[in-house]
Amino acid sequence: MNLNYSLSFSIRLQILLICALFPLVVHPISIKADQNNNNLPFDLVSEGWQEIVFQDKKSNEYSACGRGCIRVVSQSSVSMVGRRFPTALTSTSVLSWSWKVLKPVPLSDITSKGRDDRALALYITFPYDPETASLAEKLLRPAVELIEGKKAAGRMLSYIWVGHGNPGDLYQSPFYGEVNAMIIKRNASDPLDKWLNEQVNVVEDYQKAFGSKPKEILELLIGADTDDLAGFSIGLVKNLNIKSE
Repeated sequence: MNLNYSLSFSIRLQILLICALFPLVVHPISIKADQNNNNLPFDLVSEGWQEIVFQDKKSNEYSACGRGCIRVVSQSSVSMVGRRFPTALTSTSVLSWSWKVLKPVPLSDITSKGRDDRALALYITFPYDPETASLAEKLLRPAVELIEGKKAAGRMLSYIWVGHGNPGDLYQSPFYGEVNAMIIKRNASDPLDKWLNEQVNVVEDYQKAFGSKPKEILELLIGADTDDLAGFSIGLVKNLNIKSE
């Protein structure tokens, strides 16, 4: 018997069984240590950014737009760039950034598979915490670690610039279920080609989304998604920073 095939089949069977029992619980995206940098320019790679791509999907185009600034061009495509950002959190931890959209996505519905396009999104991943994990998360975790490694993220919080929805609305991801909460920050009513500044209390937002308090941040990711509605968007993000006030 081929042991590698047997193990792979066992893992897949376990995941399928758990997902059948808990269809809205999977695991969030996590940066792998061996993740290829794909087509990222050297200046982004040198700052620690890696691209996360999706099978059979065209990737976005990323470039530097100054110090600490990333430009995202998405044309019927989807991908993310991410970097490790291990940071201990307190009740006053505030994440801040600036962003602007030059070209928005069509009106979309981030709660629906096949219509969840977004012009820009900032994603925060958090380490797995067995003390606050749900039963489904605990059952799925061994399989996640076999595939993604022991440092794989446990949950994700997303701040999104969309074409539809109201700022402050909170939803579960249609792909990643209850482990990925999405918060709308901007929509089609916000001005284009203008830098807008954001500040969020990460601990408070996490508590609203998951009902517990996180201890630390694992990673930060930036992305855009236009593969569903064949759209075209251009956005920029800069000055990512987290501090405790």
